[in-house]
Amino acid sequence: MSRPRPRPQVGVLTTYEERVPEHIRRMAYELGFELARRGYIIITGGDGGLMKDVARGATDAGGIAVGILSHELARVPEDHPYHNPHLTVRIRAEMSYEGRSAIVVASSDVLVVLAGGCGTLVEVAMAYSMGKPVVVLEGSGLLADRLREMFPDGYLDHRHIIRLRFARSVREAVEIVEGILGRRPGV
Repeated sequence: MSRPRPRPQVGVLTTYEERVPEHIRRMAYELGFELARRGYIIITGGDGGLMKDVARGATDAGGIAVGILSHELARVPEDHPYHNPHLTVRIRAEMSYEGRSAIVVASSDVLVVLAGGCGTLVEVAMAYSMGKPVVVLEGSGLLADRLREMFPDGYLDHRHIIRLRFARSVREAVEIVEGILGRRPGV
């Protein structure tokens, strides 16, 4: 009897900011939904904001949404705005945001940047240093809309470890993820 293959894990790097335009929330939901529908396991920092929308999309598609929770937010009450009720798996890292971020990045086969802020930029740098592929969803606001300007050749530094890939839609981002991973899970 053959063992099942591990399912690829896609990290979504985004913001815990709650005040984002509705069309960006829909984009986050669609990204989680489409990745999960294709069989990918979704990993986020687990907090509120767009991480809730990504996780909701993933679970609505019948997928798995893993949240790596920092010690600051591992035990927030259910009525707290950062509580994410859509996570399938909660991993209480008992680490700072930065420590949690290292786990998110290291546990992901490929990462997608959706909006994001300073923490997302730290995660992108971690992914770059670890040689993890990064797809940037332009049009999702905040950091994602600045990365091409910041790194016009797609490289974060002279080492050219990995090149950021840019997508202009959720569909294109998912297609790039599939191209990087070489197959859909179970296919």
